[in-house]
Amino acid sequence: MATISEKELAAVSMPSETIERLSELFGNYKAEYLQEKIFDLFTKPAYFPELETGRPCVLVGGRGTGKTTVLRSLSYEGRYALNKDTSEDVSSWPYYGFYMRVDTNRVTAFSGPDLPDKTWAKLFAHYMNMLLCSQAFRFLRWYKDLLPSSESLSAESCRLIAVSLRLESCRNIDELISSLNGARIQFEAYLNNLNPDSLPPLSLQGAPIELLVEQLGVIPQFAGKRFFFLLDEYENFLDYQQVVVNTLIKHSGGPHTFKVGVRELGWRARHTSNVNERLTSPADYALITIAEKLDDTRFENFASEILNQRMSYLGVSLGGQVASIQDMLPGLSPEEEAELLGVQAKNKDELSRLGLRGKSLPTELSSIPPLELYYLLSGCSSAIELHEKLESRADDSQKWSVSYNNYKHALLFTIKEKKSGLRKYYTGWETFVSLSGRNIRYLIELVDQTLIAHANESVDLSTLNKPVSYETQTRSASNVGRKNVSELEGLSVRGAQLAKLVLGFGRVFQVMAQDAINHTPEANQFHFPGSGEIPEEVVEILQAGVMHLALVRSTGNKLLRDEIKEYDYSLHPIFAPFFVFSHRKKRKILVTPHQISALITKPTIAIRDILAKQHRSDDSPVPDQLALFGGYYESNS
Repeated sequence: MATISEKELAAVSMPSETIERLSELFGNYKAEYLQEKIFDLFTKPAYFPELETGRPCVLVGGRGTGKTTVLRSLSYEGRYALNKDTSEDVSSWPYYGFYMRVDTNRVTAFSGPDLPDKTWAKLFAHYMNMLLCSQAFRFLRWYKDLLPSSESLSAESCRLIAVSLRLESCRNIDELISSLNGARIQFEAYLNNLNPDSLPPLSLQGAPIELLVEQLGVIPQFAGKRFFFLLDEYENFLDYQQVVVNTLIKHSGGPHTFKVGVRELGWRARHTSNVNERLTSPADYALITIAEKLDDTRFENFASEILNQRMSYLGVSLGGQVASIQDMLPGLSPEEEAELLGVQAKNKDELSRLGLRGKSLPTELSSIPPLELYYLLSGCSSAIELHEKLESRADDSQKWSVSYNNYKHALLFTIKEKKSGLRKYYTGWETFVSLSGRNIRYLIELVDQTLIAHANESVDLSTLNKPVSYETQTRSASNVGRKNVSELEGLSVRGAQLAKLVLGFGRVFQVMAQDAINHTPEANQFHFPGSGEIPEEVVEILQAGVMHLALVRSTGNKLLRDEIKEYDYSLHPIFAPFFVFSHRKKRKILVTPHQISALITKPTIAIRDILAKQHRSDDSPVPDQLALFGGYYESNS
């Protein structure tokens, strides 16, 4: 029997080891999965200093934009992990943060017909007092364990705080922690066995928190320090619960404040317990919108630092050299891509169609680059028309150049129209950054899937020091798009509707992309007529689409941000490689609210209707990659 050498065995095992390391560094897209490694891989975004001020802050960003990582890095655990290799003394820190993720399982328990709304609000306010104080108590014990000689809360302070929280008398921080944990567990059990006639003793909204912070200020090492309550996934609060916490935020100040992480459109209630008192920016809080703070250039630099840091970790863990992420993901110019897509053969077909070959070819055609020649030939119905175009090109070269550049990218989608195989390439670091839509989780996912596919192509570790092929980049990007379409259905109560909406517009923009000649190029956004009302059902679908990253919205008029019709919408660019349309935000089409609804209820009819308005027809077969969703495209009800 033949035996395998150690060298051969190592080569065989290399892909699995490489993929395991890739999965550790790139496959954990959520901060929660990285655990303590999150701090080793943390890169401060440009807006981080704004969060370190004493003002309340609201950090707004979609799923995967880095809110959790940033908030956890503001916490005392995060800060200690980030500074563990330095000589910085925790007693010198100007602030201490207490991180809490809003747990849907917990907060949704505070609702139902069993109790009046006001009673639910009081119960929830007491629960928030317990949760926030518990975070601070844990910090105090951590601090004491780290610096045993430091002072802590006095016995009198502990007694007063316990009274405020309706706990048994406590003399030290350990007793406070034990008593509060027991009271919280008992309170949670009460919620599951409600007795409206026998409510438990409740603390006053916000009072224990203010008392605790006041008593902390008496301790020498905390005098003049600030305390941040870091609330992540604020959108998980029910509306009335947001009102309760809004009130805490509105009336915080001095030594304590709140830093909130929330998805776009996830902050639904803006007033406090006083309906006439609203939280407004910048008077009450600093609004930090991640997409605005990290413009294209800043995001690319930020993402480059994150991804290359992980590439360096990968090289160290595998004991070899790996290339930079930019070198691993080479791109293509439009001209190079056109060559790969077969523009030369396409031009021959077009010339043959016009009856031009051999000596009958105009001599000036030989000096025209292939992609530009394709643009020149496209849409020509006769040799005479081709000659007229050539004359126009010669007479006004500047006008021709502008027109050609407007269509250059759009032309790439038409070269392999109705042919099998890759119809368009999505390659290069800059393209991947653009596909992510400034979403770091999407970008890491794109890189992860691409590098895994690349590693699977070879047993040699040096694979991770060689560029990824254009085909592998494209297929990986398409697979990520498909995966995210498939996952939409489970994201929210409107998930099934959002999946149908994305499938509908994906098909519309796909058909328009492959039929771009003599049409507006790269139309991949939609907007609504200026007149007429948009039904509440459609508004809710659009808002859910933005919140769950099915859609991206933008407007040039900040004064009209609350007007749903003033926004331009597009599918998130992560879906573009799957459907095969342009990921670049370019031109828009007009749709009606009725067509939005019809894409969900009568998709085939709606798709044909929208395309007809754009002078296209849906007569081409659904591409192979959409076969998984064939039932949707055949449905009319």
